[in-house]
Amino acid sequence: MRTILSGDVRLNVRETGDPDAAPTSLFIHGLNTNIAFWHEDLLARLGAGRRLLLADLRGHGRSDLAPSGYTSRTLAADALAVLDALGAARCDVVAHSFGTTVALQLARLHPERIRSLVLLDGRTRLFQQDLKLGDWVQFEKWRRHFTAAGIDLSPDLDLDFTLPLRLQGCDLSKVIPGLREDGFFVPATGTRAAEKYRRLLTETTAPDDFRDIAGLDHAALAAVAQPVLLVYGSASPFLPTRDGLARTLPDGRSAMIEGGGHNFPFLRPAETAALIRDFWSAPARARQASA
Repeated sequence: MRTILSGDVRLNVRETGDPDAAPTSLFIHGLNTNIAFWHEDLLARLGAGRRLLLADLRGHGRSDLAPSGYTSRTLAADALAVLDALGAARCDVVAHSFGTTVALQLARLHPERIRSLVLLDGRTRLFQQDLKLGDWVQFEKWRRHFTAAGIDLSPDLDLDFTLPLRLQGCDLSKVIPGLREDGFFVPATGTRAAEKYRRLLTETTAPDDFRDIAGLDHAALAAVAQPVLLVYGSASPFLPTRDGLARTLPDGRSAMIEGGGHNFPFLRPAETAALIRDFWSAPARARQASA
């Protein structure tokens, strides 16, 4: 672990894999998590012959809780600062959830720095502006576990970054076993991390910033020329985003994790890593053929 600066914001970063290898990959996590989201088995499978860079987004993990600067565009500037500080001239990006919008911004604003993108179960508000819990096909199955524990979840609640705050203070001890048995991922968030996330959403510009597409419109997406792999779980609530991205990105291809939910990269690292490695090798063959 080390700290780098993006402006006056300190970002926590980690380097793993093969530090002397030429190919470099940058991993960008989503909201309400940190670099620990990237499962060690996933990193081990992807790190052979490759340098892996991980960073906590501002406001997450051990990075600074800044008062502002949480749009995907500003977070892309943070990611660029990580690449600059660690001497990575070009890289492949692997991103999850909200991190996928950061990756897309990085690719369109600094195309010379990005070779390819792997987008894991992301949502963009361009294609899914308003999303309620009741819109998710798995919602009733998910809600049954909460109802049995005496927690009522309305289908009208937003299915977005605010949901963890709705569950703060609830006793989930009776909910978690059933959720896990049915294959739903339940993050283990400590009280310190939960309090930091609460402050992020109540004391900073983050809520407005997260809702801002920050220029990531159809024209911007159509300008992303790098090869893009879209990996989604078949039980994901964000499949409409996948379909929108597949229609818009010039060089996008899709893969599915059957039975996977939103957090399949952590729950099913071997399958996720296999798809990523196959994708990385395919662009390399294409580039060699072109050369």
